[in-house]
Amino acid sequence: MEIKEVTSEEAEEIQKEEPGKVLRKSDKILDNAKENLSPAEIAKVDEILQSLQRDVNCLHDGTRFAKKKALERIRAQTSAKLEQGVLTGLFAGLCKPLLTLFHDSIEKCREMSVTMVTEITAQMSDIDVYLPYIVPMCVMRLGQKEIVEPSEEIRQLILELLIQIISLSPAEMPLYCQDIMLILVRTIADPFAEVKKLSCTCLINLTSVAPRQFQVGANVLLNPLLQSISHQHQKVRTLVIRALGALLNNGDNKMIEDIISHLAQRTFDPCPPVREAVYEVVGGWMITLLDRYSYFYKLLPLLLTGIEDEVPDIASKSLQMFETAGKQWEGENEQDIKDEKDFAAADPVYYGVLEGVTRPRLGCRILVTRNLSKILPGLLNDLNTWVDETRQKSVRLLYSLLLYSETSSTQHLEKILFALYKSCMEPGLSAEIDKCSQTLAQFISPVTWKPYVLTALAGASSGEVKSRVGVSPQLCTSCLRVLSSLITGSTSDLLLPIVPELLETICKPEVNESSHRPLYRELSAVVQSLLNVLGKNISEFSCQIFFLLLRLSSVNKENEEEREEVEKMFSLLASYQEIPVEELYVRHAPTLVEQLNGLHKEWTRHSPDHSLFGELLLRSGKTCATIMPGIYSIFRDCTSKEKDPELRMSMFTLLGRLLREAPVTSEAAQQFSVYSVEIIKEIIIPNLEWRAGRTAGSVRCAAISSLWALLRSQLLSSDQLKQVQKELMAQIVSSLDDDNCATRLVTCNCFNFLLKAGGKECFGPDELHTLYVELLKRLDDSSDELRVAVTSTFSTFFSLIPEDYDREFYKAHLQALYRGLLIHLDDPNQAIQEAVYKVLESAGKIHPQYLCEHIDNVKHKHRSSLYCDKLLALFRQ
Repeated sequence: MEIKEVTSEEAEEIQKEEPGKVLRKSDKILDNAKENLSPAEIAKVDEILQSLQRDVNCLHDGTRFAKKKALERIRAQTSAKLEQGVLTGLFAGLCKPLLTLFHDSIEKCREMSVTMVTEITAQMSDIDVYLPYIVPMCVMRLGQKEIVEPSEEIRQLILELLIQIISLSPAEMPLYCQDIMLILVRTIADPFAEVKKLSCTCLINLTSVAPRQFQVGANVLLNPLLQSISHQHQKVRTLVIRALGALLNNGDNKMIEDIISHLAQRTFDPCPPVREAVYEVVGGWMITLLDRYSYFYKLLPLLLTGIEDEVPDIASKSLQMFETAGKQWEGENEQDIKDEKDFAAADPVYYGVLEGVTRPRLGCRILVTRNLSKILPGLLNDLNTWVDETRQKSVRLLYSLLLYSETSSTQHLEKILFALYKSCMEPGLSAEIDKCSQTLAQFISPVTWKPYVLTALAGASSGEVKSRVGVSPQLCTSCLRVLSSLITGSTSDLLLPIVPELLETICKPEVNESSHRPLYRELSAVVQSLLNVLGKNISEFSCQIFFLLLRLSSVNKENEEEREEVEKMFSLLASYQEIPVEELYVRHAPTLVEQLNGLHKEWTRHSPDHSLFGELLLRSGKTCATIMPGIYSIFRDCTSKEKDPELRMSMFTLLGRLLREAPVTSEAAQQFSVYSVEIIKEIIIPNLEWRAGRTAGSVRCAAISSLWALLRSQLLSSDQLKQVQKELMAQIVSSLDDDNCATRLVTCNCFNFLLKAGGKECFGPDELHTLYVELLKRLDDSSDELRVAVTSTFSTFFSLIPEDYDREFYKAHLQALYRGLLIHLDDPNQAIQEAVYKVLESAGKIHPQYLCEHIDNVKHKHRSSLYCDKLLALFRQ
């Protein structure tokens, strides 16, 4: 409320008329007071009043300075130590002039007069006779439609006077209750913080001494208090809340409808004393409010919120108040709960597991249970609000409700789970959601919550239960988060019956295949919970768990911490079955490959099953040998020409890695060797065929790399090499001229290896004569690394020339070889010169004379004749 300043004319009018009406009756106060005094006291009073007569006269007609001095002299007299009778008589004589100054135009005079009245009455034992004059004067200054007193400090002093009056004359307050309430209506809305605080204190004190009279007009104080409850000062908010508590206890209980929402907002207050005041007031209402049974559903959420407050002392006090309210309710309804007390079941296991959590008393549990249906709808709605603090408070309140309601929350299970799913999507609530979910699982059987969870995961109907949620990656992630907590809160015996259906749902592609990375973190938590809860009972579900762990391992390739967690779960799964981890692959890899064989034709590079397949092969070790038929068919189909190039490249990368890491045991090597020819003919050779474009070039590079891995693994026997030699060499010769330098380099290595592996049995003079032309071309390659590799291939090439080689018949071929090699003996690159020199050292032995003739013909053209001289010296000895 705005304080309206009054003009000097209005102040004089009030001073002349209003005080006169009130104080006209005070003329006989002194005479009445003297009747109760002794002669000595009367004489003393008359003496003092006589000495102050001029000062009293100055209070009426004096100047500002004169009034001030007069008040100071009067105050000096009244401040002296006087007998009670003398003080009473003295105040009787000074009452009228001092009260008149309450309306003086001079602020200092008003201040001093109020202060003096307060000081004098504080020393008196009985002030009842003066209340008819003091209280109305206060009302005139503060209780008008517009407050007359403009000074904040004087308004504060008048309220202090009223508080003092209430404490000194409690028996008389019923007579003046309405007058004081008229003042409080104005001062509670005062903009001055100290006035607000004193007004609230005055209201609280008034309700204790005049409760019946206060109740008559209490409603008028509600709006001013509610307007002040969000004041910027912490102490103001605290006192306003306590004043509301007193107001409702002594007023119309229907006001709680307007109050409760404002108190709910104060539970978010950053200042602990304010929140503590809220919980104390609500706790008091739970015990003393006349109509509390009608409003328990409004009070319980606030008090339960206090139990979960972050300040331990506040939480402890709130719990204590709720226990008191519960105990009182038990006493008031003793007959109704007699059977529940006499035949109470044992405490749920939950209370023996968690440290510091004890079962609430029966009265508290019944209060929550009976009001749960009224509290939950609004609470679950608040769980999904956009305000972080509201969500935090709501989820903590939900935990308390679940703890107190125990099995009674079953009828609301679907709504609760739906709200938990949605809340999991919000940041910062995960720990609280876990706590709520585990609490649900402690009191509700897995058979009961299974349909709701699995339906939400599958995004379809399950029996008669219809999901209100469609499947999305975020929602599926939330469902898995809640599910892991539900599993953690359950026991092995109760969980076992639902595990088959649970794993069947989780293993579905729409659940465990997603590009949403957080989903796999929650899937990992579900698997970990199953392992922890089921223990050795997990063995009958080992295959599904193994599949899920492989899925997790395939998507967590870059996250070292998550991979370590998966490895621990692999070890745990194996330890429960008392087998080594490798045995898991022996048992389950064939089943998984068989399942993948029906799905691989739809794969792309980014298919989750494609990653799973790669992870399975790379982790299986020697087990791969036992599943080669299935592996081969998948590789063959996924590298066909019709498939996406990215998929083909990734499959060749996987094949190359698999071949490089192929086990060396005889059994495994035999299995791999059996399929080597098929791998070359049906997988590698078709992908070495030239096609235009960079993408096709990348596929050829991947294919030739796989061939190089196969050759180096020594899985291809000489007999098998003969079977593929013709087709393979044709593609290799073609690949030597590939645009991709890496492809040419690997091809050269393969060429060299095939020459060594085939030997003279596979490569006679006629075959060799068809190959050297392509090798000579590669000596002009742009890559020095490749040119050096070609010289190594030439060394192998010349080592295959048979001893009965017809030098004269094949003279032209030898001359072409020598001529081509001598050109590069003068190469600018010293390393190339060295490599070519070593080749000519072995090549010259075939026909030294031809080589020396060619050296003589070109020696003068070389920049340096060093290597020519060496060769001549070597072959002309």
